[in-house]
Amino acid sequence: MLKPGSTGPDVQTLQTQLKELGYYNGAVDGQFTEPTKIAVSQFQTAQGLLADGIVGSTTWKKLQAAIAAKQPIITAPVPTSKPRVEPPPSKKNLIWWSVLGLGTLGNLVAVIYCLKWLHQVKKMQQSQAANSEIKTEADRNINIPQLPESTNNPVSASNSPSATTSTPKLLPAETTSRLAKFSIVDELMNDLYSADPAKRHKAIWDLGQQGDSRAIEPLVDLIIDADSQQHSLILSALGEIAIRTFKPINRALAISMQNQNPQVRQNAIRDLTRVYDMMSQITPILRHALEDADPEVQSTARYALNQLNRIRVLSEQESLPEQRGKDG
Repeated sequence: MLKPGSTGPDVQTLQTQLKELGYYNGAVDGQFTEPTKIAVSQFQTAQGLLADGIVGSTTWKKLQAAIAAKQPIITAPVPTSKPRVEPPPSKKNLIWWSVLGLGTLGNLVAVIYCLKWLHQVKKMQQSQAANSEIKTEADRNINIPQLPESTNNPVSASNSPSATTSTPKLLPAETTSRLAKFSIVDELMNDLYSADPAKRHKAIWDLGQQGDSRAIEPLVDLIIDADSQQHSLILSALGEIAIRTFKPINRALAISMQNQNPQVRQNAIRDLTRVYDMMSQITPILRHALEDADPEVQSTARYALNQLNRIRVLSEQESLPEQRGKDG
């Protein structure tokens, strides 16, 4: 029995035979190391044996049988009788073979001559057909009456056969199929109702990054039955949409205030007031949050109210010069 740790000529023989069968690529050094064990295990697996890497009697028998099957013994046939000595060819046979060779050579020369003759006849027929075609075309050109050339009449020149034949023909237009419109926002809104939570979270985040106002209503509907993690993610997405929506609104209002038409500037001020009306609607909600049971929520609500009050104070300070001017 050979196993890891064994040494000697038996291990060397084992390595040689495994290498001959293609299972071992290491050095034949007579040391049963890990590469030898792996090669033995691969051989055992191929033979349907237990692949434990240990060479027992069964593995030895299978190994010897595989070596014997790979190197078949070729035995030379033993002559049972004396070799037959062919008699030398007679003179009669030599004459017969000579006549047969000359006949074959003559037939080959005749076939080559016939092929050449057929090729020449074919070339002559082709040349005659080409000459007749040229002659027919020349006769046809002779019978066509020549029209008088007119350089001063553009109408006759445009109606000439050369002008007619030179006009290219337009191919009829083929109908093409249109590709269906693809809206990534619609696909993301459909994913909001997916059974996979990871897919829903990704759709909420991507809708916030898109900044499309169409996603506000589906997100608000989804927030009613959402868990805390998804609730926070929806609020973050709505905040991103609000920021991305207010930026172009502010820019449009700023451009409108520079318009030469006073009616446009008046409408811009009115629309800006509507935005501030929405901010005033947030104040009661924040005041209600001041009575929340969690102190962190109370602190955040207090911070938000301070920010709104700061905005109001700045607005009032900007309006003071106008009021003072009216009072004076």
